[in-house]
Amino acid sequence: MTILFFAHGGEAFLNEVTFAVLSYYQHHQANENKIVIYTDNVAHFQQVLPPEITYVSVTPAQVKQWRGTIDFVHRVKIEVLRDAMQRFPNETFLYLDSDVYFKQNITFLEEKIQRGTPVMSLQEGSIFGSHLRHFKALASYLREHQNTIDIDPPIVVSPQQKMYNAGIIGLSANDKPIVEQALAFTDFLHSFINNHVTEQFAFTVLLSQKGTIYEAEPHIHHYWYFKEFREIITQFLEKNKGKSFETLVALSTKVNPECMGAEKLAYKRMNFWQKLWQKMTKGRKWKIIYE
Repeated sequence: MTILFFAHGGEAFLNEVTFAVLSYYQHHQANENKIVIYTDNVAHFQQVLPPEITYVSVTPAQVKQWRGTIDFVHRVKIEVLRDAMQRFPNETFLYLDSDVYFKQNITFLEEKIQRGTPVMSLQEGSIFGSHLRHFKALASYLREHQNTIDIDPPIVVSPQQKMYNAGIIGLSANDKPIVEQALAFTDFLHSFINNHVTEQFAFTVLLSQKGTIYEAEPHIHHYWYFKEFREIITQFLEKNKGKSFETLVALSTKVNPECMGAEKLAYKRMNFWQKLWQKMTKGRKWKIIYE
């Protein structure tokens, strides 16, 4: 299986991928899967990561092109998948956002994906009837357009459609048409709704039509809500600069974003009155939990 990451720009984003790879090696042997990093700074990773990592160099101009005429940052994810499917034919792919943490061995996902089981991160609830603003915007557009995304061929969205987080996407070599559809879907919809989840919605709908989506969250934690962890990673890498890769892997087991960010995630899931009670009784919204 080929595990794909995309990392460009500031050091904090590059470091997220470095830490994700450290967490991967907590549970996997070298060459158990192929890790491919699309990046504009190969040298940054080569200072820390082992030689079996594969890199695909990208330029700022290419990233800009991949954002498309809609200038959408998450459109790049689709273009990375398109490029990888051409560059590494007949592979099974697991695309991961940079802010992920491996909790266990995930090699078994390859067989699921090859059997046709769609894989994404986590179900986030129903599109219709949600209180979330970005879901409401999608639902409003769909109601006005008979639940149809008017591309060729048109895609009809089920009234029972759930949303799945796209921080993890598993695809087989046979899923090239889905990636092409996701690109057309995203370009079309984003031109009407400037919404940060249009690419996620595209993959959700298209993979749901393929079958029941398998949630990978129990195996790989996506800490999208915990941006403060970037500074913790930076401090970790600076403190342990010069140590062997094997030592960094061992030390990374003590720095767990799921545990450290648990209070913040719980707070984000509270309603207004629960948040108010939290602030009144504990005198804070949330805190980072250091073991």
